[in-house]
Amino acid sequence: MRVGLLGGSFNPPHEGHLHISKIALNTLHLDAVWWLVTPQNPMKSPQGLPSVSDRLELCRKFIDHPKIIATGIESQFKTTYSYATIKTLKQRFPYTKFAFITGMDNAHNLHKWEKWRELLDDTCIVHITRAPPVKLIKNCPVRMLGSQKHIILDRGGHVPLDSHTTYWLLQKKMVNISSTEIRKKSIKKQ
Repeated sequence: MRVGLLGGSFNPPHEGHLHISKIALNTLHLDAVWWLVTPQNPMKSPQGLPSVSDRLELCRKFIDHPKIIATGIESQFKTTYSYATIKTLKQRFPYTKFAFITGMDNAHNLHKWEKWRELLDDTCIVHITRAPPVKLIKNCPVRMLGSQKHIILDRGGHVPLDSHTTYWLLQKKMVNISSTEIRKKSIKKQ
């Protein structure tokens, strides 16, 4: 199996989450994308965060693709850091190849994550970026890590999902939306 992992608070889930999940499914020929609905993003405040079960329910209602699955795996594993989740997943599913999917915002902040180097040691990373990406990619801190292999993809294929590999998926069309924007608009309407 080839499984993409998209982690996040999903507070709330939105078209951008679906869009990058479908891009990863199609471009990397994945069997599935699992949404990892985190109990708590360690880099964000827990204030006002709905329960995992409430966010999972929203995700499951929102998903419109049979190969995209919302999970509460991090709650089950009692993990909050991505590297610990990946390590546990690899132990539980030893014959599955995983790809950790992010957008460019996480590409530029990955070096601030807890044990980010261990994460890169254990799985491949897929950053989905819009054009013109060259400057964004060149200025990304993770590009300075010599042990990491960087591959820019502008079309799909059955690429190996090996650790120490970062794929940069170039996209012409992206959905420009965030959960934070949705919450702010919702508060303004009240």
